[in-house]
Amino acid sequence: MKLNIITAVVLNVMLLMGYMFYAAAPAQALMNQPEEASLRAAVVVGILRYTQLPSRENPSILICASGQPSSQDKLQQVSPSLKVNAKKLNFKIVEENAKSLSDCDLLIIGGKNKLSATLLANYSGLSVCDGCKTGLKTSVIELINKNNRIGFNVNLGLASKNNIVFSSSLLELANKIERPE
Repeated sequence: MKLNIITAVVLNVMLLMGYMFYAAAPAQALMNQPEEASLRAAVVVGILRYTQLPSRENPSILICASGQPSSQDKLQQVSPSLKVNAKKLNFKIVEENAKSLSDCDLLIIGGKNKLSATLLANYSGLSVCDGCKTGLKTSVIELINKNNRIGFNVNLGLASKNNIVFSSSLLELANKIERPE
């Protein structure tokens, strides 16, 4: 009789532990998933890999951020350790009173952007809207969150105007492509 009680207790404990591990599996999977800012930063770097930027004599690519884009902290953190097409990545935050963006190869614009509309309109590099309010109206690329996945839209008219060429492989991944009229 004692053996049956002990066996039943052990089996119940094992069953309870198995249930706890089973219930914890989705939580563990969520903990292993990168957060959205990391995914956005990875998409930006991926876009850079498949994009031909206007020729500049600088041996590095300068990523500039304005308005606290979602990917800002992650890009600032990882850019010193990355290379894209054999060029080192550098990162800087652009102050709202900036007079020029000419040294920026890539400008990432967030929702708190306060750069002048004229300065943005005259920017001739690759602009990425990462939470900005204007989307593809003023940016070549717009990062989007669709069904909990980070994707992007492309403004080919603005890209062409800025002498930016995307690989066909990259364009196949775009959620939406706005073509010049």
